Amino acid sequence: MRKLSGTTWGANSQILKTVYTGAVRPVLEYASSSWNTAARTNKARLDRVQNLGLRTVLGAMKTTPISEMQKVANIEPLEDRRQAKLLKQGEKHKRLESHPLHNKFQALTKNRLKRQSPNHQLKAQQRENADILQPSPDQCERLNPKPWSPQSQRFHVRMSIPGISGKQQQSDAALRSLALEEIHRRYPASKWTHAYTDGSAECATKNGGSGVFIQIPGRPPETLTTPCGVLCSNFKAEVVALHTAADFLTSLEETPPKVVFLSDCLSALQVLTAPAEHLVEELKKSLNDLSQKASVVLQWIPAHCGIAGNEKADGLAKDAGRQEQPETSLSFRETKTLIKHRWKTAFKERNGGYKPDQDPIHRLSRAEQTAIFRLRTGHCGFKAHLKRIGVAESALCDCGAADQTVEHVLNTCTNFTLLRNQIWPEGATLETKLWGTSEDLKATFQFTTAAELRP
Repeated sequence: MRKLSGTTWGANSQILKTVYTGAVRPVLEYASSSWNTAARTNKARLDRVQNLGLRTVLGAMKTTPISEMQKVANIEPLEDRRQAKLLKQGEKHKRLESHPLHNKFQALTKNRLKRQSPNHQLKAQQRENADILQPSPDQCERLNPKPWSPQSQRFHVRMSIPGISGKQQQSDAALRSLALEEIHRRYPASKWTHAYTDGSAECATKNGGSGVFIQIPGRPPETLTTPCGVLCSNFKAEVVALHTAADFLTSLEETPPKVVFLSDCLSALQVLTAPAEHLVEELKKSLNDLSQKASVVLQWIPAHCGIAGNEKADGLAKDAGRQEQPETSLSFRETKTLIKHRWKTAFKERNGGYKPDQDPIHRLSRAEQTAIFRLRTGHCGFKAHLKRIGVAESALCDCGAADQTVEHVLNTCTNFTLLRNQIWPEGATLETKLWGTSEDLKATFQFTTAAELRP
């Protein structure tokens, strides 16, 4: 990673983060659920490797607080990830009856060990997170593979719309226009039945609901709602919505000859093209049953851009989420989603709601990113910080008026009054200079460069 960039040149923080999370971190975490009982000092050695990676990603000084680097880089502590991986591994073994660890992890632990075993740690994690787990293996969906059987897919899945390259790059009006144009061209309402499906869950983890809005040519619209369970992911709710719509259309005395399912959940459509868990396999069977009576297409559409049928299905899904919820079994995929969401939420709460994807610092050049991050934290090359770490003899600014802090240099230092007025003729607060738009941050970098300061 150090070969890819320095503090003023090379790859930006996003590229370096991708390299770290894709090539370095997996090595630090390999088989962590097996060695998670290692001594803290040994695990701390791995943590120091991550800390070095964080400093490289952000161009931070060695004195920068680790929590601040984790927040801005959006990289969780290794210990958090180790605990989450241990819990996921335990849930996997709970569902694999043929695995040697299945019975071991269900048995009582022995408390005479000097150091806790993985079983001790797993059961502690299961107790702490019992609200998102199903305690008994009998309540869980099994992972035991079923015998292979050939099954032809009679329906078609389309996961793109011409002209739509990325939702964030286009306005809602443009997305809606392109989607409706494609729907009217490929699936005219006079010949095709339009089944809009949607699913959602509260906080993406509980009280799931699915909604279906069906328009059959020459008939009044049909609406269907289905509560999906106390513990439920958005993905499961989306799959249930498709399943509900397919079963309803198959049960009609006169099944429409052409049916298109319009869903904004790309992941639910993607799993239909490959072997998947029990719930998805049941959906495939329902779609194949419907395909014996009609031509069936599943079409992806963009979400929340004002498509009337999609908005109605979304409202129905939210209504279903408020209904009385059944107790349902959780698949391993859903359980992993719930565990991941639990740890992600805790990490975000510790970071005070900071949203890294909305921080303009990630849209700057490498030199700009490094300078702004150091100025924000105060761990930079200004005398106030250098004095604090014993590098400089005095913290006094060259102007002689105050210590050379970030606030003093950017706002009040008389040595840079003329330059400050040139760059910010109308003035700007310290918050704007450090946390404003990307243009504001670039202006701050321009100021430090022109002043020959090296944060």
